Amino acid sequence: MNFIKSFPAAFFLLFLAFTDAGAEKLNFSFSSLVGSQSPLWVAKEAGYFKKHGIDAQLVYIVGGRVVVQAMLAGELQMGISAPGALIRANLQGSDLVFLGTGTATADFALITGKDIADIRQLRGKRIGIGQFGGGPDYTTRIMLEKHGLIPDKDVRIVQMLTGQPGRLVALQAGAIEGIVISPPLTVQAKQMGFNLLVDYSNVIPYFFTGGFMTTRRYAQQNPGTVENVLRALLDATRYIFSNEAGTLKIVGQYMRITDYAFLQAYYRESMLKQINRTLYPDVKAIEFTLEQERKSSPAVAKAKPGDFIDTRFLDKLRKEGY
Repeated sequence: MNFIKSFPAAFFLLFLAFTDAGAEKLNFSFSSLVGSQSPLWVAKEAGYFKKHGIDAQLVYIVGGRVVVQAMLAGELQMGISAPGALIRANLQGSDLVFLGTGTATADFALITGKDIADIRQLRGKRIGIGQFGGGPDYTTRIMLEKHGLIPDKDVRIVQMLTGQPGRLVALQAGAIEGIVISPPLTVQAKQMGFNLLVDYSNVIPYFFTGGFMTTRRYAQQNPGTVENVLRALLDATRYIFSNEAGTLKIVGQYMRITDYAFLQAYYRESMLKQINRTLYPDVKAIEFTLEQERKSSPAVAKAKPGDFIDTRFLDKLRKEGY
């Protein structure tokens, strides 16, 4: 099976759909074509946004830093991002906040060529990530340090804006020695004979790659919309765990995968483990990210996890028994 060439190479894709004229319109970005971002896709395609009066236009933007920039420019009302990009933006004066998280683990993996079987062999080599400042970049630097390697000195980190499938194409062509990707591309990479050198979830215990974020200003001005978005995402998450066939249809649509057996194996073996059933942000994951930031930025010294998350909407829904 080879679906990597079927992915679009454009910087972003806009998925348009028509909903009721009275629905609240918003642009909501996702940052990667991986199943861990499926709660957003399911909320759209299974009709949960429409059910709760939301006309959500989904926008695919590669790289957490670019998502942050688009949100601060007012082009996005909500988006998916890993914590590093949000924390750095806030330390520079932004008012971004996580309302919840769709994932509960670091779902990245380092894939290398067949001749690299040990991480020490990466000295002098290159690792392809997405956008500088995004989740793959951030976690790769942590991973290298935990293995005694200095990023950009012992191992060169290369920005690649082609998306995860494009990275796999580059590895296949021998243009780079290692890449950072997520399931299910990791499964295909192994089938192609490449080495899954490091599973990041084994190295970084507290992390998430899919936080649902907005600005505090937007949440304050649009509390009803935010609450309804979270209702839709909770509905979508329950759908993912209860409706395998429907979920696979939607995931296959967005990821452009037609191999049902492959999708089913991915759903059962990897995807369900990554999805956060409650949407509640992991405070330990935020604290872990802050610990990493404190190594290079004095401005993080007094920062607390609560500065970057807002669970009052989820708290309200939980209290209501939703």
